[in-house]
Amino acid sequence: MAPRKLIIIVRMTTATMNKNLRNIINIIKDNFWLKLISLFIAIFIWIYVIGGKKYDINLHAGLKIYALPKGLAISNTLPKKIIVKLRGSKISFMKLNKKIYFRINGSSLLSKKNTLILGQSYLNLPSGIRVIRIYPKIIPVIISRVVVKYIKILPIFKGKFKKGYYLKNISFFPQYVKIKGPKDIVDNLSVITTKKINISNVNNNESVRAELLDPTKLIKILYNRKININLIVGRIKKNA
Repeated sequence: MAPRKLIIIVRMTTATMNKNLRNIINIIKDNFWLKLISLFIAIFIWIYVIGGKKYDINLHAGLKIYALPKGLAISNTLPKKIIVKLRGSKISFMKLNKKIYFRINGSSLLSKKNTLILGQSYLNLPSGIRVIRIYPKIIPVIISRVVVKYIKILPIFKGKFKKGYYLKNISFFPQYVKIKGPKDIVDNLSVITTKKINISNVNNNESVRAELLDPTKLIKILYNRKININLIVGRIKKNA
């Protein structure tokens, strides 16, 4: 292709592009404010449709009790998960944390006669979200004085001695353990047991270490969590 023809084609292409660009600019300039207002109206309608419509969702909420006066403890098991039905817009739910909690000031429980009635005021929810239902809504809360006490230890065994052997004697140390917890639970405890000790393979005198079991999560074992157990095994004599 001759250079002169190439220059003519490039000039024509450039002129066409400039013309198209001017046309686009003129289209934008024509009724600019009307188009801008239309855009805002469209955005407003979209926000209203997406954010204005209400939805219901069910969530599991936790329960946290704080600032309980020193020397007091809760002595009953509280629910780990509370079902909460919430109503709100999609935009409101976008602001919601994945995990929500009922936060209860422990000092306020002392005047509620062992009954806690849950409500929206205990939840930190974004604006625009309303609580429809809570289950369970009424929760018993028993508060007791914390005490310390020594409790007897009871070893627990599983399995059987091999044929021809029997347990002749057993000794262990310590025989008592110090525990701490709500008085109404501690007072009803008579022993603290060990994890099960397998004696199926024991055929000689043997010393083992066994771990103590927490009777409940509300009781704390102080200091020693393991004990030493000495097993004296005897052999059954066969008749002559």
